[in-house]
Amino acid sequence: MVAKKRQLKLESIWEENLLIEVASKIHATTIWSWLLRNPDNDIKDIPYSSLNIPKKVYHDVVNRFVKLTTKVVFSQDSSRGDTTKLLIELQDGHRIETVIMKHRQRTTVCVSSQIGCQMGCRFCATGTLGIIGDLTCGEIVEQFFHANKVSPIRNVVYMGEGEPLQNFDNVKSSVNFLLDVRRFNLAAKHITVSTVGVVKNIYRLTTELPRVKLALSLHAPSQELRLKIVPSASAHKIEKLMEAVDHHIEYNLKDKERIKDHVFSVMIEYILIKDVNALPEHAEELSILLTQNSRRDHILLNLIPYNPTAVAENFEAPTKENVTQFADICRAHNIMVRVRTEMGQDIAGACGQLALVNPGLPKSENVDIEDIGKTKKNNFQQQRIIKKK
Repeated sequence: MVAKKRQLKLESIWEENLLIEVASKIHATTIWSWLLRNPDNDIKDIPYSSLNIPKKVYHDVVNRFVKLTTKVVFSQDSSRGDTTKLLIELQDGHRIETVIMKHRQRTTVCVSSQIGCQMGCRFCATGTLGIIGDLTCGEIVEQFFHANKVSPIRNVVYMGEGEPLQNFDNVKSSVNFLLDVRRFNLAAKHITVSTVGVVKNIYRLTTELPRVKLALSLHAPSQELRLKIVPSASAHKIEKLMEAVDHHIEYNLKDKERIKDHVFSVMIEYILIKDVNALPEHAEELSILLTQNSRRDHILLNLIPYNPTAVAENFEAPTKENVTQFADICRAHNIMVRVRTEMGQDIAGACGQLALVNPGLPKSENVDIEDIGKTKKNNFQQQRIIKKK
């Protein structure tokens, strides 16, 4: 199932390449800086004269661009108040979700990179939506803009809807936008791009976005088991994934600043599913995989207890004791391990739950959670039809 080409009428002011067509880089930077300092104002409010922006440039910008092509149609906070999920409507009527997570000393936004997802991970509700299209650079940046108005953002993780490395060019442009000192001025070590394993573009990420963190959604210690959980693994063998990880580590060892800050090169994401991939023998096998070729010194293993969805077939989260045992086995191999704290599960905003299901919305405006399983089945059938053609 291939992402469809979207027909968009409005042009976002946050699309760098488009704005530079009508304004120089200097004037474009001035416009962005002013809008960021004045988030409640519109493009028409820009004082072009006092900012030394030529009148023609100002008129071209006002006539061609809009400040936002997206809008927040629903916002919901978790019961603990540490997570906010935004339901964002795009200009063509499609909707995506963005999640804001408030930690004690930082706030992280989880942005989407596509509308839906075609990777079909069995534990993930987003795959039920199928793939509709790629988000533009502007649509990704606008998620950050919306989130930043809720709470000042320090960290960005590309872990929302979609496979970021299947939309590499737009993801790259948006990352560079966030990094630019004259725009959002985020630190590269505070940006993480996640992937199920698009090998070719892992290499591109390493060389074209240096110092940005790579997160690999592994979820199994062997190719055989991974195929049962992540169907797309058939195209991306685990051996090739680990070769890409080794290349990323080796490349980043040249970065003296990263080494000085003790910043790990790769995060390994691992969803723990009871009786599927969370047994002690799986922990041992995973530990052997992650300690080959000196990987252990540059990897953070992020263990994520399964978050329930309506689409997984009899999947359950392991007990806290099982999670602790799994983590302790890996730590015994001197692997750096972190167990992710669940955030936003009650608003369907936790890892693997993004499927446009919003418990606080009226039923008439919401996705029917009972229909999600049927949707997943229909999507898989449609993919089979396309493959036959």
